[in-house]
Amino acid sequence: MKKALFSGKPGAAFLALVLLFGLVAGATGQDAREEAKKLQRPKDCGISDYDAFKNASFNLLGEVKKSDINYDKIKTDIAGYLEGDKQATVDGVKSDINRLKSLNKSMQVMDDRVKKLTQEGNDLLQNAKNVKPVTKVKAATSNTKTSIKAVDVSKDLMKEMGGTIEEDITKLKDKVTALGGSVEEEE
Repeated sequence: MKKALFSGKPGAAFLALVLLFGLVAGATGQDAREEAKKLQRPKDCGISDYDAFKNASFNLLGEVKKSDINYDKIKTDIAGYLEGDKQATVDGVKSDINRLKSLNKSMQVMDDRVKKLTQEGNDLLQNAKNVKPVTKVKAATSNTKTSIKAVDVSKDLMKEMGGTIEEDITKLKDKVTALGGSVEEEE
């Protein structure tokens, strides 16, 4: 008869699962950031549709990385406000709320681009075997696979940011109220 893992210690099993989940969840965003840093824009393959897709994919990744950096700066402000390390004023906090709302709108536009590029990349990859001249098939295929990876990494980074932007807006609205101000709701 086999003994169950952590038999007799159900708390230890639960703790191990929680730690494992925490490590995986925390590493996901870090992995996407690291992957984004590693990805290099390939050289043109000389087939206009494939080169345009590659450029659009890596331009998107560049925008997402820039948004991620900007969001980190805003999160630093938020942590400073909440911990009392940064002086909070109604106008300053409202400014960060507006920056987050702008970031959220940008994310929606970028999400639409991710969907379009995902479909386009899959179509191009499927048709790569028909590229003429045949000597460019390998470069077109390789560039497209790398570009699809850039779109996927963009999507992962956006998912990480999008999950907390609304929460941060709510925290900042609460901070404005605590400072005696009010936030007008948009329709």
